[in-house]
Amino acid sequence: MDLNLVNTFLIVAEYQSYTQAAQHLGLTQPAVSSAIKRLEEQIGKSLFVKQGRGIALTPSAVQLMGHFRHGIETIENAIDNIERFYVSSAEPLLHNIQSINDVTVIESPSDKYQLFEDLRQQRIDLAIDPMPVKDLSFISEPVYQEDLVVICRNNHPRIQGSISKVEFYSETHCLCSAKWNNLTGVEQLTREPLQERKVDMIVSSNANMMLRVSQSESLAVISSLLAKTWAQVLGFQILPSPLALDPVRYQFIYHRRNLNNPNHQRLRAELKAKITEL
Repeated sequence: MDLNLVNTFLIVAEYQSYTQAAQHLGLTQPAVSSAIKRLEEQIGKSLFVKQGRGIALTPSAVQLMGHFRHGIETIENAIDNIERFYVSSAEPLLHNIQSINDVTVIESPSDKYQLFEDLRQQRIDLAIDPMPVKDLSFISEPVYQEDLVVICRNNHPRIQGSISKVEFYSETHCLCSAKWNNLTGVEQLTREPLQERKVDMIVSSNANMMLRVSQSESLAVISSLLAKTWAQVLGFQILPSPLALDPVRYQFIYHRRNLNNPNHQRLRAELKAKITEL
């Protein structure tokens, strides 16, 4: 059997779209459709059916997908000789997982959909991020959790040592523009109705939020790990949040094709040990 046909089938099955699979493979849509037709002729079974404007897997395709994926993984693992891994990390953990041989750490993009595409296209090998994973093509493993805290500068004229909910909403705030499903991190984690805040500035990263807080009277809600790392250097207070917030739960996110890859397993073990030290 032509392994190129098997690989094309797995890509179409993952996207459930001939158009997106063609873009992924650098082929035309007719070429992808033709490849699937040849594979169906070889195995004597229909693999996809139309569903609305897209396509869906037949029961035969679902059954074959696991066998085909396992076979491709076995072949790839036998010849795999990765010299360097690329790991995308959420900002709070970025500076705490350095110094691992043959690993380049990249800050996660603010566009989380891009992160999944980078994993599909093998531009990165693993992501460390708190975003939820619903796509069955990816595996997520919980690795770390932390609380969010409020920060304000050391010599803040009104806030010293603690902060009430009334004080929290009375002050101006520096917010981060990063969103997932159109919600900020605080909006996703709050267990109570979030009142409107007086916004002083909207920035693109936690680092910019900390810099703004250190130079103004504004508050910010950030990762406790990040706050502890930079509080003394930038001169700001760390205060327990007066809001009821769930912890931030970070996870390893990687493509299912890497589940049994021994080199990838070693990478995950080394990263987990590094994060455990935190």
